[in-house]
Amino acid sequence: MMLHFLFWLTIGIVLYTYCIYLLVLWILCVKRGKNNSPENNISQLPEVTIVIAAHNEEKYILAKYQNTLALNYPSGKLFQLWVDDGSTDSTHETLSNLNGITFISNPERLGKAQSINNAMKLVKTPFTVFTDANTFLSQNSIIDLIKHLENPEVGCVAGQKKILWSHSDALASKGEGLYWRFESFVKMAESCSGSTLSGTGELYAIRTNLFSPIPINTILDDFEISASIIKQGYKVKYDNRAVASETGSLTVEDEKKRKVRIAAGCFQALGRHAYLLNPFKNTEVAFKFFSHKLLRWVLVPPAIVGAPFLNAAILLLYPDSSIIYLASMLTITFFYLLVAIGYLFRNRSNVHPMVTFPYYGFMMNITMLKGLIIFLTGKQTHIWEKANRKADI
Repeated sequence: MMLHFLFWLTIGIVLYTYCIYLLVLWILCVKRGKNNSPENNISQLPEVTIVIAAHNEEKYILAKYQNTLALNYPSGKLFQLWVDDGSTDSTHETLSNLNGITFISNPERLGKAQSINNAMKLVKTPFTVFTDANTFLSQNSIIDLIKHLENPEVGCVAGQKKILWSHSDALASKGEGLYWRFESFVKMAESCSGSTLSGTGELYAIRTNLFSPIPINTILDDFEISASIIKQGYKVKYDNRAVASETGSLTVEDEKKRKVRIAAGCFQALGRHAYLLNPFKNTEVAFKFFSHKLLRWVLVPPAIVGAPFLNAAILLLYPDSSIIYLASMLTITFFYLLVAIGYLFRNRSNVHPMVTFPYYGFMMNITMLKGLIIFLTGKQTHIWEKANRKADI
């Protein structure tokens, strides 16, 4: 009977993480019964600094600079602070020629964490917005973020990461785009029910005085900064109207490299911030960290891999088992058939995303396992290895 228990445990972990957890969040939102997205009626807009760390981003610098200037925010209250992290292309030269920005140059590459630490020493405004050089912000994004910080209980606000893709793209862009639609929905439900867990590196805002220097070997700087703010007793909100858009990875292979690095960062974050699982410190955060992070990072990947083997073992060792196990085996087999089809069509264009997404989801969980191995062996560096991204749409 141990096999039966383990099998249903694996199924339960996956169903809870991706379905039941969202249902619980929805119920909590309904019980709160109030709008958690304040209107843009701030009486006096505060000064804000946008911090952008860049490494070899020559093809995006001018467009990002112009995008920031075009934002719907008083120009005299919005400051750009750029960090060139040891670029070997024309990033340094381009930034040197821009007007109205503060510019820091690292002569050699230090990594994003140290670049952020260096930048934050120069920030004098009460609020800081972090964004990436290759992402472009919606016109009202700064106001959409800052309005939440009028609430003294809020210390960080996450924006929506949006992947630009079209039906002519291959799997990498479509898969990442669909994944971030789901992830954004989860963040929105968590925020609606109280607090989400982290900002997203492409766009998030914080109270400047809550920033603490982060370890220079940090892989996921956005989670590290957000967790520090939660630890100080503040909430993290999410606003899907503040949008940061970027293109997806060019190929699945490029996307795999990104996901493995992120996975290693997840386990680094889990080790550093295990205190977030303490229900006696903050019951809501512990519940959400367990459901959204711990289960998805640690237990879902082996559950997805182990479920078919456990199901097959039950059918072989207990031939008189309930027909439920035959039905589950057929369902799992169908899923893995979709994974195989997605693998075969992963680099083809004009394929419906639902055909290839099962493979993307499976690939994400496999990279979590690989990321764990790389993290445990100490082979993951905190220095970004840039993925090739598709041309703008």
